[in-house]
Amino acid sequence: MKQFILSKTVTGCLSATLLVLSGCGGDSGSDRFTPPSLSDGVIFTYPIDGQTDVPLGTRFYVTFSKNASQSAVNAACSVDGGGTVSGNFCLLGPGNTVVPIAPSVSGKVVQFETDQLQQGTRYELYVRGAVIGGGSTNLSSTDPLITFLTSQTDPVAGVAPTVTAINGEDPDVYSTTMPTPPAARYPMMDFSTIRVEFSEPLDEKTVQVGTSFEFVEVDGGGGETPVPGSIVVRKQHISFDPQQAELTAGMTYRLRLTGAITDLNGEALNPVTYELVPVDSNSCGCVITQRFNTTNAFGEAGFPTTSRLTGRPLNAIDLYSPLIGSNDINLRDTTLEARLADPSAFGGLIPFVIRKGAYLDITGLDLALGGEVPANLQTGDITASFITDVTGYMDRNPYRPYSTAPDADKSPVFVYLIFDLALTSSDANGNAVLNQTVPHVQATGTARVSDGKLYIESVRTLQMDLLGLDQAPAHLVLGINSDLVAQPLTDTTAPTITASYPATGSEDFAVADEISLIFSEPMDNAGVLPQDEIILSNVTDGGQVPFQITWDGSTVLLKPDTALAYGKQYQVTIGSLVDLAGNSLVLDAGDATGGTGNITFTTENPAATTVGPLVSSLFNGAACPLTAGDANFAGRCVGGDSGDERYLPFTMPTDGRIEVAFNQPMNPATLVLGSACGSGAVRVEELDGGGTCVGVVDGSLIADTRSFKFTPTNGWTEGTQYRVTLVPGTNTSCGAGEICSANGVPLNPDPLNGGEAADAGGSNIVATFTAVAAGNDVFLPLKLEPYADINGNGYLDGSETARTENSAGVSIVDLLDDGLNNGIITQAQFLDGPGGAVIPEASIYLGGALPVTVGEPEPITIDGATWGMTLAGTSQIPVRVHPGILYGTSITMESSATVLGIPIPISDVETGISVLRVRESGGEPVTGYIVAEDGVEQPQFIAQLDLYMDAPDMQIQVNIPLLGGLIAVNHNIHSLPLTAIVKGPITFLEDGRILIEQTNLADIELVINVTSIAGNGAIKMLIPSGAMNLRLIGNPLKGRK
Repeated sequence: MKQFILSKTVTGCLSATLLVLSGCGGDSGSDRFTPPSLSDGVIFTYPIDGQTDVPLGTRFYVTFSKNASQSAVNAACSVDGGGTVSGNFCLLGPGNTVVPIAPSVSGKVVQFETDQLQQGTRYELYVRGAVIGGGSTNLSSTDPLITFLTSQTDPVAGVAPTVTAINGEDPDVYSTTMPTPPAARYPMMDFSTIRVEFSEPLDEKTVQVGTSFEFVEVDGGGGETPVPGSIVVRKQHISFDPQQAELTAGMTYRLRLTGAITDLNGEALNPVTYELVPVDSNSCGCVITQRFNTTNAFGEAGFPTTSRLTGRPLNAIDLYSPLIGSNDINLRDTTLEARLADPSAFGGLIPFVIRKGAYLDITGLDLALGGEVPANLQTGDITASFITDVTGYMDRNPYRPYSTAPDADKSPVFVYLIFDLALTSSDANGNAVLNQTVPHVQATGTARVSDGKLYIESVRTLQMDLLGLDQAPAHLVLGINSDLVAQPLTDTTAPTITASYPATGSEDFAVADEISLIFSEPMDNAGVLPQDEIILSNVTDGGQVPFQITWDGSTVLLKPDTALAYGKQYQVTIGSLVDLAGNSLVLDAGDATGGTGNITFTTENPAATTVGPLVSSLFNGAACPLTAGDANFAGRCVGGDSGDERYLPFTMPTDGRIEVAFNQPMNPATLVLGSACGSGAVRVEELDGGGTCVGVVDGSLIADTRSFKFTPTNGWTEGTQYRVTLVPGTNTSCGAGEICSANGVPLNPDPLNGGEAADAGGSNIVATFTAVAAGNDVFLPLKLEPYADINGNGYLDGSETARTENSAGVSIVDLLDDGLNNGIITQAQFLDGPGGAVIPEASIYLGGALPVTVGEPEPITIDGATWGMTLAGTSQIPVRVHPGILYGTSITMESSATVLGIPIPISDVETGISVLRVRESGGEPVTGYIVAEDGVEQPQFIAQLDLYMDAPDMQIQVNIPLLGGLIAVNHNIHSLPLTAIVKGPITFLEDGRILIEQTNLADIELVINVTSIAGNGAIKMLIPSGAMNLRLIGNPLKGRK
């Protein structure tokens, strides 16, 4: 078979790649054909007309053959009753609503971005000839220039998922039921990857090759043969890359999707079958290879070159997120190799493929929180790997009649690519945070010939996940040119496993969490099946655990078919995996397995309890029933002191979601959304101006072990009031329509009423909030981990382990030195339990959640001396601490009193559960700050945490015969105000989770007053400086938590 290097065939029209497209002749003896002159007009758009799955953060481009007018672009847009659009550059949404945009003109390019787009929505962009002064023949005076459909990245409740595109085409193109399916824009090639796009995210573990997803070859007799290959499932995308380099041209292939595929709400896909017939890419019996090198890459002379399509730098990526600010990263010198289909076989179209395993080298990120406070986290160089074959097409310009010959200025050759990327980085910690798959990237561009080289520019926006907390658009214009000399580099580096969640040796792993294995680079998933090269075993009971595998960046996710069992040891065994280049995984003592290839961990084992679960946080509201609300305040917790500070009114950004955390494992079957006003265990309702429910909010509720999230289908409407209600039931029995724990005990809605068995059930928890415009703040759901009180009953049970990482050490100040009038109290000390030994300090073990919202950087206004530090830099980042509740375990005390001259022992007083509520003092939110500290690498989180402390179950009774026997002693651990000045570093764990460690910098005094008919007394307790520790951790970056 002959092989050609395309650059060597340069002749006549300068590149054989463009010969067919341009219609040039090669006969030098004939007169050259002179095409008719073209009118000016549009030559390029991103996205293209009809594109689906457009990220909300897309930067839109419209490029013309002549300069555009800013004043013409700025003309006001409107739509009359007949649907006629007035204006020259107008974006319209559903119902012909005008979407506000602010396009900017730079020469021939008009670009814009907008935060007004909604998910899963179709838009139309109208562009009139007046933008370039008239005279255009390809800018309609009535029709839109392009239509596009935005991505739907949140689940949609009550609607089954549907297929919205196959290989970027209308899925009806491949219909088996339509008499006359529509024509495809581009042919399906024998080298094409099969890419299926859906109307919403899927439950990834329900997509299984050979069962719910089948791709088979159909022979002449109707027999089916499965096609082996690798599959990538990511949110609403499936990519299937056949293992063989080419499918059999002309054969029928059947794509069958069954009802076993579900969305995140468990709603099943309607079964559907498509048929695809690939076209021969090699009808000439030759292989045409073209190598491309990045045009003026980073570090080379002339970098950066300005893009002809966008006016922005080529091979430079700008990335913005409020969480990390603005960042510029650049492509390094890279060579790609493409194989082109027979240029003469497609009548003006040239399909091509870049094989899986090719990659782009990119400079790294040095992350700074808010773009201002160094995070002490570097990614190292970034690699963008093509994890499936890239499918591409060079074609005549779609904005001219197809017979139009290419013209570099007025009708450039059009380029379309669709591919799947995995982003990884060289630093292990940076890679844990960054690595991800970006599926179904659709890039558009143009090609031209200059100085004997073929130059291609392609434009795309990548929607990237950042730190598991935010999404950021990354805008890239890739510039490459044909190169006779360049050779693609061969990857010979063996992959390693750098981290896992859980880490080997971990205890108390949540049974519903998914398991993550993080590798140094993307692994090849072709032929890797559960219990094949990756095995999950129940070590305690023996046997393998059924699970499904999904792949995301360099992370492999293990999704057990059902929740793991409590109190068992499990082991993940990793076998002979290879990377995309075929390099085998290498194990060594420094990897996440310690060189054994095994990850061993133990699941949590909460002891059975009849104590009801408590709410630890509700965003955005309070984790308790409220009273005494008015127009200025939401109210205070029921059961608190009448003088308690009241919470400020609650608001929710229009793009926010409700998140609720509990202190016990819950029964997810009881977390049921209401379908009408006043129904359901979880009610999310829209209110009118008088506070009356006018309807339920459509959305998706997704639960895990100890929390749930509710995402509204269409966001929240700015200015509208909403109400979320958690229904516990009226007694201690778990009934229908009530929220219950995994133990079958109803929710205890009122933590200040006590945390004992009889306290389950009660009044509803109701949070009312108003939707406000979305801003740049980033919500961060932080939870205390590890925590000692696994079953949430308020005690450190024998089966539970003390966790000093989240605890407060409490001591009693000697009565001779406390400066108090101790009254009848003559002695006080802690015991290690009822009837136990005396200990100098008791530990309250803490658990719960403290959700925060991270704001934008602002100039420093705080005084570092409050936290004993010297601030560095010029910026502070405000962090609002929402009104969560921390729950502490019981401690035991004994004391002595003298009454009427008689010593009276007071033995085995247990505090019961401690309740620490965030207190919004002085009508101001609790605000901490992220700052840089002079001489310290890690950013610091500092705050003044104002709290209320309650011990609702603490009862003191004293037997005094002279006073008639048992008498009750009252105490003041009830809405007892405390203030903790806390400080600590922000770091990132090996598995990528954010970690904020906090320690109190000053003593926290607790003066305990007691009163009785026998007299009064006082004891001073102390949480010494450094004795209160909080370890706040974010959710896992991948998989379901």
